[in-house]
Parts: sequence; C-alpha cells; structure tokens
Amino acid sequence: MRKYHTHITLIFLACILYVMANFQRVAIPGAIFDTLQADLHANAPTITSFGATFMYTYAFSLLAIGMLVDRFSGVKVILWGGSLFAVGALIFPNTTCLPLLYFSRMLLGAGAACFYLSLVQEVKKCFPDKYFGISVSLMLITGYMGGVCANAPFIMVAHAFSWQAVMNVLAVITLAVVLVYAFVLHFLHGVPQNEHVHFSLEPFKEVLSKHFNRNLYMFAGLNYGLYYVIQTVIGVKFLKDFVNLSATQASVALSIMVVIAGVSGLSLATLSKLCNNRRVIFMKTVCLFTTTIFAIIFLCLLFDIRTHLIVYMLMLIAIGGGMSPLLVPIIHGTNKYEVRGTALSIMNCCFFLSVGILASLVGVLLDVYAPVSNNVGHLVYSNKSYMLVFGTFILFSLVEMYNVFKLKDVE
Repeated sequence: MRKYHTHITLIFLACILYVMANFQRVAIPGAIFDTLQADLHANAPTITSFGATFMYTYAFSLLAIGMLVDRFSGVKVILWGGSLFAVGALIFPNTTCLPLLYFSRMLLGAGAACFYLSLVQEVKKCFPDKYFGISVSLMLITGYMGGVCANAPFIMVAHAFSWQAVMNVLAVITLAVVLVYAFVLHFLHGVPQNEHVHFSLEPFKEVLSKHFNRNLYMFAGLNYGLYYVIQTVIGVKFLKDFVNLSATQASVALSIMVVIAGVSGLSLATLSKLCNNRRVIFMKTVCLFTTTIFAIIFLCLLFDIRTHLIVYMLMLIAIGGGMSPLLVPIIHGTNKYEVRGTALSIMNCCFFLSVGILASLVGVLLDVYAPVSNNVGHLVYSNKSYMLVFGTFILFSLVEMYNVFKLKDVE
C-alpha cells in the first residue's frame, strides 16, 4: 500500500473513532437523563457530573495532547487515545458503581481528546492549504454524525433493547477499529518525531500573552459551551419538562441540532471564503443571535408560554456550534507554526472546560427548587429552575459578546 493511501486509510479509521467520541459526548447524560436518574436513583448534580467528568478530562487532556501531537505526530497519538477510549467504552455500560462510572468517563474523555487535534494535523498534511477550512468542515460533519445518532436513533434502539446493550455493541466496534488502526499504522514506516518540541510551559506563555488570543478563547469557549451544554446535558430534559415533548420528539430536535451545526460549519467556511476570508463579522452575528434566543426563552419561562417555537429556537442555537472552521484558520493565521498545536489545544480546552463548568452549574441550579415526580416516576423541574439556568446562560452570553466585539480580522 502506498504511503499516501495508508495515510488516508488511517484518517478514515480515525474519523470512525471521532464519530464514537461524539456519540459518547452527546449520549451521556443528555439523551437518557431520566433513565440514568431512575436506574441509579440519583439527583441532578450526580447525573450532570457524567457529562462534566468527560468534559473536564477532555479539556485538560487537550493541553498535553497539543504537545504530544507536535512531537510524536497525530497518527501515533490517535492509537494511544483510541486504546484508552475503547477501555472506557467497555466499562461504562457494565457497572452501576458510581466511582467506576466516573472513572470510565475519565478514560473516555482522555481518549477522545486525542482524536480532534491529531486529525486536524493529519488532514493538513494530506490536503492543500486552500482546502484546509473545507477539509476541517467535512471532518467535523463526519464526527457530528455521532451526535446525530446519540439522540433520536439511540433512544429508539435503546427502547427496543436497552441503553447498556447499545453501548456494549458500540464499545466492541470501537475496539475492533482500534485494532485495525494499529495494524494499518504498521505499514506507515518512518513516522517522523520532532525532537525540537519539548514539554515546556513556554508555548503556553507565548500563546496566552497575546490579548487577541485571550479574547478569542473567551468567546470561543463560551460560544461552544452554551451550545454544547444544551446538546449534551440539558436539552432533551428541558424540552420534556417545559414543552411537554416525548423523549423521542425531544431527541429528534437535538439530532437536528447536530445536523444544523455541521451544515453551519460548512456554510460559514464557504461564506468566509466568498467574503475574502472575513470571519469575525460572522462570529459577532451568531453571538448576537444566540443571546437574543436565550432572552426569548427566559421570557417564555417567566410567563409560562409553552410554545413549540422554543424547539425551533433551541435548534437554531446550533448555528454557533459550527464555528470551528472559522476559528481554526484564525488560530493558524495569528500564531507561529511552532506553537499552533498548543494554541489549538488551548482553544479546544476552553471549549470543553466551558461545557464542564456549565454542566456542573446546571446540575446545581436545577436542584435549587425541588422537582416533582410525574406519573411514570421521572423527576420534573419547574419553570423557576429553568429560569435560573437560562438566566445564567444570558449572563455568560453577554461576556461572550464583550469578547467577540474586541476582535478584528487579521490580514
């Protein structure tokens, strides 16, 4: 097999692992919040901590992954991460012990952290620079399919069998892909190691010393966090409790959110290219749009307006989830080659650290007012609980807005 074809095969297999990572991120706890709560007899903070644990581990792992990718190459890092990820995937559906469940989520988070940054590096090696933004968009769309499957399809199959059975099958598939990846990697001889990259805090200092980077990271982290905490933690539960949707209906809406995020990423990358690579104007527009939606939903909660328009408003928040094809070229264009991996790892750390913090916060806010049990034994949270949640989202979106309006396109 020619080296280029071997490289493309490895990217294809890594994309499958990236799909699995997105599935794990979205499915737990968002899609089966009520089921996990009933099975484990747990409160909201316990359940949201499954998402938070994954996100915190993912976020902090990214800080090391950036340097590992720069030094050892993405193809090797993917194999290491895939191994951790497969072990975590095998543990989670086969225990009810909370410490072991959280440990498995840590393994999943650490393993998943290896895929995105590694894939970005390998895609950049295989495709010309003029197609880099589009290539990243297509890679992200592929990964988003895991998020699509983690909502409506997952819930429907889980009803027919069980969520444990579904996740066990996916864990076995994940392990098989990792084994095939290891076999194919054997044929990619002479993967170079960059001896000039050392484990040091200097790249972090250099990246974080720039005001532009700090404003960009604050915007990017909050933009992604506010979208993704709805996607992975609170969205299905909120639509069931307030809009009175069934689990299937709510999960279909969340699956559509993933599709919108994918299409948004490709559309924003294309529009940016047509507008002479202007990017910041699109970031500002999306930020204003998201803040307005949160304010409208808060007013609906305040006046108890249970309209299905809320479903469509939540779905439109997913437009902000497609920002990476704009952000990655900005990072590459404003940071030296030697620290690009570190700069990108910090940005992605901000993404998922924000999701983790918001997930933990949502769990606490929901429990401020006691929930009531419905006729099937699921806990239902009140308008007051969700007003606390969405009021907090509005405050964070204002911070996001302040930072994005400090940014300008760099020539």
